[in-house]
Amino acid sequence: MEFKKLVSPSLTELFIQELQRMILSGELKIGDRLPTERELSENMNVSRAVVNGGLNQLADMGFIRIAPRKGAFVKDYIADGDINVLTAIMEYNDWRFTPEYLEPMLQIRMSIEPYFTELAARHNDSSYLLEIPQIIASLKESPSHQTAGELIFRFFHTVALASSNIILPLLMRTFMPVYVSMGTVIAQLGYLDVQIKECESIYQSIIDGRVQDAKAGDITSIENCRKQISSHYKPGDCFGNEIFRLN
Repeated sequence: MEFKKLVSPSLTELFIQELQRMILSGELKIGDRLPTERELSENMNVSRAVVNGGLNQLADMGFIRIAPRKGAFVKDYIADGDINVLTAIMEYNDWRFTPEYLEPMLQIRMSIEPYFTELAARHNDSSYLLEIPQIIASLKESPSHQTAGELIFRFFHTVALASSNIILPLLMRTFMPVYVSMGTVIAQLGYLDVQIKECESIYQSIIDGRVQDAKAGDITSIENCRKQISSHYKPGDCFGNEIFRLN
């Protein structure tokens, strides 16, 4: 057996993270021109190769645009970015939610979850569904908040796998850290028992082939998540860690 050697983040990765931090914090604003490659190299104590490689990756992500002979400029990363921007935002917030990102993520859930839950109920002979009872059993074993969040994600990801749509579980994986963070908060707030009952109800509807009940159960679960979290936060709160403040 051969194990991969572990390495620390490369200078290019650290360069990218620092530029992302400056952009997301507002130190660098949309439209701002970045210093030249030479200036960035000198100011950040890295080689020109690191700067060039990092800027190209930031451009691919949608954080900046590089104009030949004019320089690099901060882009509207929400309009032009991809999933890497969402990942960078969550990393910047230490994988915690702020209210401005909670509602958009719930809207994303509402747009895809009821659909793949309906598909799973239509394909209720999927072998993936055999995994769900153990997931629910694990949720009932009083796991840590973080583990509960991971198990909640596993439940919905498994339902997506059972939908027989090959794109949906891949899409779910893209949002995994966000799902886990949201589920962690549900557990922190004391709503895990409610979530377990919702999962059991959704699962039973799926294996019974009750398509509309499965879909409706998922919609109810998302709406309850919105109510449970929104009713407890104050302006400035972040969701997803143990310092979450309750009313």
